Amino acid sequence: MAALLGKPAPAAGLARLLASLNPQPQPEPEPLPAIDISALLAEARAEGEAAGRKAGEVQGRAVADAALAPLRAALISAADAARAACAIDEAALQPLLAGLVKAVAEAVLMAELTAGRRVLAPLVAAALAEVAEAALPTVSAHPDTLALILADLPPGLSTRSDPALPPGHVAIAGPDYRIDAGLAERLARMIALLP
Repeated sequence: MAALLGKPAPAAGLARLLASLNPQPQPEPEPLPAIDISALLAEARAEGEAAGRKAGEVQGRAVADAALAPLRAALISAADAARAACAIDEAALQPLLAGLVKAVAEAVLMAELTAGRRVLAPLVAAALAEVAEAALPTVSAHPDTLALILADLPPGLSTRSDPALPPGHVAIAGPDYRIDAGLAERLARMIALLP
């Protein structure tokens, strides 16, 4: 009835008070798994070995690098010296190569010259083409050269043998002009075209 009237029953309040003073029994904790000492020792040994290997590798590399440093420096120095010894000085080499080209070309042209007039005839024809038709030039050449080209000269053209001229040189001259049409001039023009 007391509950109907809105007043709490004295026994229920007392039970609650007692229940709060007495803690509830806790369930027993689950037992810890058994410790496998041999597994822990194996794991610790593996970690120690890995750390030791890593430290040994770092130390070994440092020692090897220190031992190889003088050898690397010597190798770099030798490579630099070899590169310097093999370097090509283009400015110093250019006159030598130009001289070589000139000597080879002279040898080839002189061999062609001794082979006959087929080398000189185009040179003389090109030089005569530069002269006006009414100019009536005189062709001067070394006696041997003149003998080679005489058959290829146009009729009526005056010729002059000049032993002072080098073999293979032909000069076409008029009263106010002179055209040198020799092998040396042609060779000089070719060498001038070289870089």
